[in-house]
Amino acid sequence: MDNYTPTPADYDVLIEGDLKSDIEQCDRYDARVLSAQLVPQLFPVLFLVGLLDNIMVVLILGKYKGLKHVENIYFLNLAVSNLVFLLILPFWAHSASRGGVLGEPLCKTLVGFYSIGLYCEAIFIFLLTTHVLSQECRFLPALRTARCALAASALVWTLVTVVTLTELTLHKSQVEGQKNECTFNRPHLLPTDGTFWNYFLTLKMNILGLLFPLFVLVFFSVLMRKALRPRERSYDLVKLIFAIMVAFLLMWAPYNIALFLSTFKEYFSLHDCKSSYNLDRGVQITKIIATAHCCVSPFFYVFLDKTFRKHLCHLFHLCKNAVLQPCKESGQDIREQHDQSTRV
Repeated sequence: MDNYTPTPADYDVLIEGDLKSDIEQCDRYDARVLSAQLVPQLFPVLFLVGLLDNIMVVLILGKYKGLKHVENIYFLNLAVSNLVFLLILPFWAHSASRGGVLGEPLCKTLVGFYSIGLYCEAIFIFLLTTHVLSQECRFLPALRTARCALAASALVWTLVTVVTLTELTLHKSQVEGQKNECTFNRPHLLPTDGTFWNYFLTLKMNILGLLFPLFVLVFFSVLMRKALRPRERSYDLVKLIFAIMVAFLLMWAPYNIALFLSTFKEYFSLHDCKSSYNLDRGVQITKIIATAHCCVSPFFYVFLDKTFRKHLCHLFHLCKNAVLQPCKESGQDIREQHDQSTRV
C-alpha cells in the first residue's frame, strides 16, 4: 500500500507512480528540431528569390516609372521594407543549422530588422489604400502630392524605428544548454514582470500585423465598391493593392492567431500539456510560412500591372522591337484633366 495516496472513501485511488509517468511524458516542444531540418534549406532560397524580385522592383520604379507619383513612392518603400526583412534570413538559417549561435549585437539587430520590415510593410500598405481612396472619393487633395508622400515615408521609418526599441530592450542573447539563443528576456530595470511585456509584444504584433490590415482591407473593399467605376484606369492599381493586402493577411494571420492563443492560453483553457505542445508547434510552423511574404508582392506587379510588365521586358532587353512609352500621366492626372474639361 505504499504506492497509494490516502484519499477519502468516495474518491478513486490515485497511484503516484502513474502520476509521475504522466508528468514525464509531458515534454515541451523543441523548436530547434524542425528549424534544423527545414530552415537551412528553405530560407536561403527565399532570400535569393526575394532579393532578386524586390531589387527588380526598385530598379523599375527608379529607372522607368520614376518617383513623381505618390503610389510609386509607396511601392518603393514597400520593396525596401521587404529587403530589410530579408536581411535576417541568412543569419536565421545559419543559426538554425548550428543550433543557435547568435551573439548579443546580432540578436538585437535581427530582431530590429524583423520588426521594422514587418511594421513598415503594414503601414505602407495602409498608405497605398489611403492614396487610392483619396483619389476615388475626392478627399484630402493636399496629401496626394509626391512631396507629402516623401515626408510621410520618412515619418513612418522614424516612428517604426522608435516603436521597435521595445523589442530591442526585451530580447537578449542568453545561453541555453551550450548554445546562445536570442529569446525574450525582461531587463531588471523594467518595473513590471515579464508576463506583462510578453502580453504587450503579442498584442502589438496582432494589432499591427492582423487587426490593422484587416480593418484597412474591409474598409477599402466597402468604399471601392461604391466609388470605383468600371473600365477606369485606376482599376489596375486597385487590384494590385487589394492582392497585396490579401496576401499579407493570408500569410500573417495564422501566425498572429497562433501566437495570440499561445500567449493567452491560460484564458482559453489551453494550458494543458497537449494544447501547449500543439500551440508551440503551430507558432513555429506558421512563422516560417509568414516569413515567405517578402517574396510574394513583386509577383503581383508582374501579373496585375501591364506597365510594369512592359518595363520588365525592356529591363531584360526582351522587347527589342517595341518602343517604350513612358508613363507621364497617372490616374490622378487623367481625372484632373477630365474634371477641367467637364467644367469648360
